[in-house]
Amino acid sequence: MDKNSSQKIEFSAEAFVRCLLEEGTKNPCDETATAFKENTDLPQFYDETLYKRGQKFFTDNIFSLLYGKFLGLLTILAVPTILRVLVHTKMSGSPLTAYRRYLATLFHMVIWYRSDFNPGSKLWQSIAEVRNKHNIASKRCHSAGFARISQTDMAFTQFGFMGYALARREKVGLYNVKDEDLRAFVHVWRVVGFVMGIEDRFNICRDSLDETVEICKVLASTVFKPLFEKKDEEFLQMASYLSDGMWAMNPTLNAKLYLNLAYRLLQMPENNNSSVNALLIELNLLQRIFYKILIFTIWSLQFAIFKLYHNYTQYRTFWLMRHFPFLAYYKYGYANSHVKVLEDIKSQ
Repeated sequence: MDKNSSQKIEFSAEAFVRCLLEEGTKNPCDETATAFKENTDLPQFYDETLYKRGQKFFTDNIFSLLYGKFLGLLTILAVPTILRVLVHTKMSGSPLTAYRRYLATLFHMVIWYRSDFNPGSKLWQSIAEVRNKHNIASKRCHSAGFARISQTDMAFTQFGFMGYALARREKVGLYNVKDEDLRAFVHVWRVVGFVMGIEDRFNICRDSLDETVEICKVLASTVFKPLFEKKDEEFLQMASYLSDGMWAMNPTLNAKLYLNLAYRLLQMPENNNSSVNALLIELNLLQRIFYKILIFTIWSLQFAIFKLYHNYTQYRTFWLMRHFPFLAYYKYGYANSHVKVLEDIKSQ
């Protein structure tokens, strides 16, 4: 027997998450960290062909992926350290500030999915701008006596953007997807995580698709589910600001509805397609009807005609939010409604 193969250590998602929770919290992810300062170029593992395939996967599944990302962003609000940054910096402390912050986040994310990843490109400028904002927030927290943004915080945020698409793919509307497309999707977020300053040992997006999926499942069941069930008042309030703020983009958004949809993903039994009726927050009759409609909408994405329709509506929504956010005019006034990132979002 080959001595090396006999000594090979099997990967353990549980051990990875324990390391993330124990060691990652002790390591900052801002200008004081080596990884943050040194990750100013593309990593050696960057594969342009694979990255572009990951971008195409987003284009082909934009409705499902944005649905999963919104539930993911709601989910990470339950993390006390992430919530503390948002509360202290007042980045999302009202529907208006939440609207402007999260719409800017979406615009940045779309750049990451559409632009070439080369130094000096639109994507590169976007990454630099987001890194700078994270750094400013981290310094403000440190000045106030709180911990800096940590590797764990960044890894959890990484989950918010891609975790549900892997751990609960069909429950966010991703049906019959190819493993190679998922690998490409993971590669996108592995690269983005790296240039954001996440160390390789804490990057939940790994070279192996299976390992990445297992990490996401363990995080969902052992970290985020218990935090959700605490129903911290500040968490619920911040979730309300997020959903109320983004109502101008999607009028179906309602904190109670979407918190329950996220909780449905967190407590979904593995290999079990039966309906799970447990709710995090009680819903009235009308809310329960909308809850079922939203679940049916996601289920319908397995059919090409519905997938095409909902993808089209999402692209139309993005166009409106850039050029004519009429619901935001009504809610926030003209001056507050237009959100741009970099100098000219149109050129992406």
